[in-house]
Amino acid sequence: MRSIPDMKSPIKTQPLSGSIFAVTDEDVSKTSDFRRRFMAATYPFVLLLIDAAIIVLSFAVILYFHSGVEFFESVSRRVLVCIGLPSLLGVYLVGGYNPAIPHNSSRFFAEHIIAAVAMAVLSFGMIYSVISYGVALKSPRLVVGLTLVVFPVASLSYRYVLGRIQEYFERDNVICVIGAGTRARDLYTRLARRGRAHQVIPATFVPDWVGNHLIEDDPDSPVTVSIDQVNFEPTINGRYVERFVIATDTEKLPEEFSRKMVAALFHRHRIETYESYLRNSMQIQPPCQLSLNWPMLDGFRLNRSVSYDRAKRVMDISAALFGFLLASPFLIATAIAVKATSRGPILFKQQRTGFREEPFTIYKFRSMHVGAEKGNKYTQVNDSRLTPIGGFIRKTRLDELPQLWNVLIGDLSLIGPRAEWVDLVQGYEERFPFYHFRHAVKPGITGWAQVNYSYGANDEDTLEKLNYDLYYVRHYSMSLDVTIVVKTIYMMVFGKGM
Repeated sequence: MRSIPDMKSPIKTQPLSGSIFAVTDEDVSKTSDFRRRFMAATYPFVLLLIDAAIIVLSFAVILYFHSGVEFFESVSRRVLVCIGLPSLLGVYLVGGYNPAIPHNSSRFFAEHIIAAVAMAVLSFGMIYSVISYGVALKSPRLVVGLTLVVFPVASLSYRYVLGRIQEYFERDNVICVIGAGTRARDLYTRLARRGRAHQVIPATFVPDWVGNHLIEDDPDSPVTVSIDQVNFEPTINGRYVERFVIATDTEKLPEEFSRKMVAALFHRHRIETYESYLRNSMQIQPPCQLSLNWPMLDGFRLNRSVSYDRAKRVMDISAALFGFLLASPFLIATAIAVKATSRGPILFKQQRTGFREEPFTIYKFRSMHVGAEKGNKYTQVNDSRLTPIGGFIRKTRLDELPQLWNVLIGDLSLIGPRAEWVDLVQGYEERFPFYHFRHAVKPGITGWAQVNYSYGANDEDTLEKLNYDLYYVRHYSMSLDVTIVVKTIYMMVFGKGM
């Protein structure tokens, strides 16, 4: 068996001798890189163990000091499981084990608290309706309640500290983009839009592009370097490279460069394609992967989710009925406010495109002056057509409360792609060849695009939202739906409406 050839790069290999790859002197000098990669790989498991330890210790200590009871008793262990599993699930749903999510951000704090409250309700339901049936619990409600309060506080506290530390050490890190074409520019734009502090270094195969800004009319965009400077080292210009992203067709890569890249992969360097980076790190459907065979790709869950479809319909009906009851004060107050601040009907009705492109009538509280739909079909920032109360009810999603009726009668689901105006859909399908794929699921009041991107103001925004919608279609699942619910509550409570 031969080793991977030496390709005149810092990554050296020797013939195999009992191990997968022999270690060279250069590898020893990369100890710090190994530590970084080791920490990145073990980070989620370490956090999971810390969270589990916090739950167990807080429950045991509170139980002992309150009742003098050892938590090793069988009933107490079952109570602990009913506290621990939902709590850990809540942290997972808001990205608490994802190192790519800033754990010291206010948004993560808010979503963590929302998930903790929801999971606390679930824990109480499991404990006092199932576990306590026919059994005298030695874990009073105060013990359970205090544990469910201590855990999120402790979890957020240590994550905040870790987040600040991570932010400090990553402030000068690099993402090296292989390529300087459309995909590279798109990737840089997305990273800049998300406020990532990482430096982007694009490397090009075209000599004439070396030294130019990646985006010609943007002097703040990075300057491209020659591909000869990329040897898949852990550092470039003294800065740690978090990952290399191949933002060009891998089939068109020069053979020598491809061999060098494969060698780097075997040495555990973090190398991703443009498509996998968008899908895994940015959670959108890579547009360049779309084709008529897209629904046949591995990992496409929609056609395998018949049972979840039925369960989701039951949840939609239950939530709509409960929502009408819970939101009745807001429904009445919003209706009065709409009528009092502008002339015209309280409700706005419009034909929208629904499941499998079937049209239906949607109901919303009117947020614009009568006849506004005859103007620009897109809502603009500070749109003059908005009524005095219109901007507020849009931002807080109060305008969408009447859509609970659409959910009840089956036109909408609570969660799914936004139901678009029939007049717009025809044009979208002509301009965007695979737009119709988003109609493979029932549209919803809120969805993955709504919680991640703003209202569309042009075709570019519509295409970007489509990438999020198609990600939802492909990853259709309960866990994604619950994540969307948490993010929607955050937007409503903190006025972060899109």
